[in-house]
Amino acid sequence: MTGTHVTPRIVWEQPTEPGLISVVTIVRNDRDGLRRTLDSLDAQTYRGFEAIVVDGASTDGTVELLLGRPSGRLSWRSAPDGGIADAFNRGLSRTRGEWIQFLNAGDRYRDASGLAEMAAHLRQPGIVTAFADMGDRTIPLRAPRPHDPLRRRALISHQASFTSRTIFAAHGGFDPGLRVRMDYEFWLRVLPHHPLHFVDRVLIEFSSGGNSQRNRAGFHREERIANRRHLAHPAGPNLRAHLRPLWLMLKGE
Repeated sequence: MTGTHVTPRIVWEQPTEPGLISVVTIVRNDRDGLRRTLDSLDAQTYRGFEAIVVDGASTDGTVELLLGRPSGRLSWRSAPDGGIADAFNRGLSRTRGEWIQFLNAGDRYRDASGLAEMAAHLRQPGIVTAFADMGDRTIPLRAPRPHDPLRRRALISHQASFTSRTIFAAHGGFDPGLRVRMDYEFWLRVLPHHPLHFVDRVLIEFSSGGNSQRNRAGFHREERIANRRHLAHPAGPNLRAHLRPLWLMLKGE
């Protein structure tokens, strides 16, 4: 394995509240997407959650939307940030939950029972995940198995995943040097040390056209960086991702 990097240590603002799920939502100038996400969360039958919104100084009415929402389970801050990983880490530092989910603006639960069903599986520290639908594509393509190669196990949806707070305490947060594949790098970093439990259901629906879709060259370049950090054979079965950035550069994309 090659390369070293330093990921930020999370400094928690508040102590853990056992049994609580913290749902972190980052947003910037996506008022309507944020409304859909918060409405989807409010509709959940399971009520043992808190909603943490990290707004990147939006100017489209997002702040006004947040000001008008009930504040019982919702807390939010609006300020410039350093990108997605930085916003994730800012949200993490404010969580109180024993388990943490990242549900970005525009993402939503498929049905009202989703959070309750996942909560029933949140027992021992680790990662609990499910399927997420992106249009006609499902992430992951199939349920990961315990003996799958690390890279395949890391191809899970961060939106449909619940991570024990103890994992972030042990391994740090998301690498702010990555702009697209910070979640994939995080899974590669922690999955060799913690169990992954898969719940066979579609939990989340989200639209294509997000950051990873808009920046395909960056997506593949950062996937290669993550592979070189954490995989013994970084090209291996992922040769396409290893060479894709060069191909896109030659095409001028």
